[in-house]
Amino acid sequence: MEIKLHANATTTPRVRKYLQESNKSDRELAKELGISVTTVRRWRNRQQTSDRSTTPGVVHKAMRQEQVILINALRDIFQAPLDDLLFMVVEGLGIELSRATLSRYLKPSYHGGTRDKLCGKKALKAGIKPHTLTLHYRLLSLHMDDDGDHHLLWAQEPVSGWCAARVYSGMSPSLVVSWLDQVLAQFPGDIQSVEIKSDEWLSDTLVAALNQRLAERGIQGRKTSVTPERVAVQVTSPLVEIIPAASIYTPDALAVRLCTIFNTGKEQKKLGNMTPQAFLHALRPQST
Repeated sequence: MEIKLHANATTTPRVRKYLQESNKSDRELAKELGISVTTVRRWRNRQQTSDRSTTPGVVHKAMRQEQVILINALRDIFQAPLDDLLFMVVEGLGIELSRATLSRYLKPSYHGGTRDKLCGKKALKAGIKPHTLTLHYRLLSLHMDDDGDHHLLWAQEPVSGWCAARVYSGMSPSLVVSWLDQVLAQFPGDIQSVEIKSDEWLSDTLVAALNQRLAERGIQGRKTSVTPERVAVQVTSPLVEIIPAASIYTPDALAVRLCTIFNTGKEQKKLGNMTPQAFLHALRPQST
């Protein structure tokens, strides 16, 4: 009999059955099997030993409130047109829904609203160059099935919309500096300044570590306070119940996937019918 497991599975049905029947402690089992304590607890609290299906059961015509909040947040962050947003939601999150359904659940303020900052071709005509990155942070308080608290770091270039994001289970100055180095290495252009969007969750120690690395690279860094202060994102249900793709991808892999889809997936009219990645590449000086 063929057993199909998710790509990120660390246990088999036989191991899961052993976990459910064992009298040993969670930590003893985790050490014995070389898996995390969270994984042990997850399978001991379940009745079945098989993976959940990754195939959407229905095409959503009614959406959960958490999905509505998530999709509107993505629209707010990426400033994506409706068709681009639909592409990200379906391909990136695995939420099967129609264009009409998506449009119905977007907040009215997101439909044709004015934008404070110029972007794309209009920004270039106004003399605004894609030389600045903004760094953002949010604390994600996830369900126990998703291993509890996580930390979302994302960077964005406002002219093109280009973005890079990671989700970590822990935070330290060295990790944040390493993430910054990765972002700067991935960015297809020349960054001359970085704006750190800071709030009460991002400590002064972490901000200082970022500024030090920027100074070492000869990049101007500045801290901007977020008003009002942002609280942690509370998710009380397992992510798989909100984001079908979470049955296959970890939170970190989901964040990376969404940015990749946005950066390279669809051409945007405001960028001269180019993707953000292609738009930035086109602006790079040609070597002779």
